[in-house]
Amino acid sequence: MDKIMERKDIPEKFKWDIDTIYKNKEDVLKEIESIREKLEKIIMFKGNLTESAENLYNCLSLTDETGIVCDRVYVYTSMKRDEDNSNPLGQELSDIGNKIYVEFKSATSFISPEIVMAGSDKIKELINQFPKLEIYKHYIDDILRQEEHLLSSNEEKIVMQSGEMAFGFENIFKMLNFVDLKFPKINDSLGNEYELTTSNFIKYQQSKDRVLRKNSFDALYNSYKGFKNTYGALYSSSVKKDIFYSRIRSFESSLEASLFSDNVPKNIYHNVIDTVSENINLLDEYCKMKKQLLNIEDLHLYDLYTPNVENVDMEVEFDNAKEMVLEGLSILGEEYSLILKEAFENRWIDIYENAGKYSGAYSSGSHDTKPYILLNYKNKITDVLTLAHELGHSVHSYLSRKNQPYIYSNYTIFCAEVASTTNECLMYLYLMNKLKGDYRRFIINSFLETIRTTYYRQTMFAEYELIAHDFAEKGEPLNGDKLCSIWMRLYEKYYGRECIIDEGIQMEWARIPHFYDAFYVYKYVTGLSAGISIAKSIIEDRKNIERYLNFLKSGGSKYSLTLLNDAGVDMFSKKPIEDTANMFKYLLEEIQK
Repeated sequence: MDKIMERKDIPEKFKWDIDTIYKNKEDVLKEIESIREKLEKIIMFKGNLTESAENLYNCLSLTDETGIVCDRVYVYTSMKRDEDNSNPLGQELSDIGNKIYVEFKSATSFISPEIVMAGSDKIKELINQFPKLEIYKHYIDDILRQEEHLLSSNEEKIVMQSGEMAFGFENIFKMLNFVDLKFPKINDSLGNEYELTTSNFIKYQQSKDRVLRKNSFDALYNSYKGFKNTYGALYSSSVKKDIFYSRIRSFESSLEASLFSDNVPKNIYHNVIDTVSENINLLDEYCKMKKQLLNIEDLHLYDLYTPNVENVDMEVEFDNAKEMVLEGLSILGEEYSLILKEAFENRWIDIYENAGKYSGAYSSGSHDTKPYILLNYKNKITDVLTLAHELGHSVHSYLSRKNQPYIYSNYTIFCAEVASTTNECLMYLYLMNKLKGDYRRFIINSFLETIRTTYYRQTMFAEYELIAHDFAEKGEPLNGDKLCSIWMRLYEKYYGRECIIDEGIQMEWARIPHFYDAFYVYKYVTGLSAGISIAKSIIEDRKNIERYLNFLKSGGSKYSLTLLNDAGVDMFSKKPIEDTANMFKYLLEEIQK
């Protein structure tokens, strides 16, 4: 039986060193005092922000200075919680971090309205008078773009103060999902007993033991079913929150509101769903192939994650994973490789699972901290790809923060997924060239699974979010039963021709954390598509490396679609999405050879 370690029992060398940011709660509270002192100075500019160029510059520069500190507090406190969600201190710190972040947003909420009220002609005049303001030109242009959606200064302050409540839905989900929800023990075909968690569920779904796969599937989703009404009420409330914020800002829909911050038109979101839907026949071909390779007559949903290649031991210890990543990504050049080595040598990464730890993986950090990585590494080849993926985020952060001022050092999520999936694609193509026989087939299968679980699965998620929000925006009630019904219809659309749609899957929507950050998941699809395009261009011509590194160094200095166009990817067309379908088709042909 697998035993989940307590955090205190994991050696320090396998943990990130975030306690170098703050030693204890008292240090955090002391930092918050300094933030509040700065906020008092910022508020003094309210009402006279654009009276002079000096006022505008001094306020914006002080806001940047305060934002750097506030970000540091916020990411530290959230990461401390995610180390072990059952630790009351971590929960308390997270609440403290959320609170000061909301205070910062509230205190600075007057800036955008006052810039809009001044008008573009006045702002242009101030920039001409004071050359130091030139650094904020793109930032200010983006604010002026938001003119029709901004409220008055006082109204903006009220909206920002409501942010602490808005954080609540995601936090409640995390407590319920990662701490309070318990799962029964499960058995394999030999009667061996295992502990089931949200983190190790996929591990059991990848097992060669079909009994273990079925038992883990049934146990997990039966547990969620017992909380169907709770999860339904929680997600419905989160959707209503999205609609509330979109309507008070005069957006046509919550989708439009969500895409607006990236300056992405709605047709790109719909292009993703439409183009992937046009290529569902390839998913059918994949499922047919899977039945043949697994030698089963009926393909159940608990069979989907099972590797197609038998008797291939692809377990990889973390030290070996490091070497594979360094070699596989060496194609990106010496500058990139040196950053990867720094990540491994200087404890950027929290490597192994422990009780209460946030499941999955992510990259986090602030302008003046390391770009940290949270993993739940389990010595699988898929974990190597996850490592490369998160390193893509962290190197992107490192280069952006190094080459851009604070105001542009944070890139959009739309661009972030490009950096991470470019790494994944390069690693897959590297391993396909390096390995032979069944090992190569295993890697091809993993690449197929990456595309299936991103291109198809995340698009299905994106379609679910669109349907759920459309229902709510029309005034139709959302509850656990309705959400289950939507979810089952989508599974019928994507898998219903070649798979048995097991009843338990109706509760899968309840366990997806990203749904509490509305219309986020489609970016995985656009990111994968752009990543495949960029990886292919680099392999074909090394001169494209410099263009790609310039993209990573650009942070948020331009709009996302412009940055991608500079990197050689036109997301206004369907071509990148179609190219990913063509890659999936190619891999199907390769594995069947």
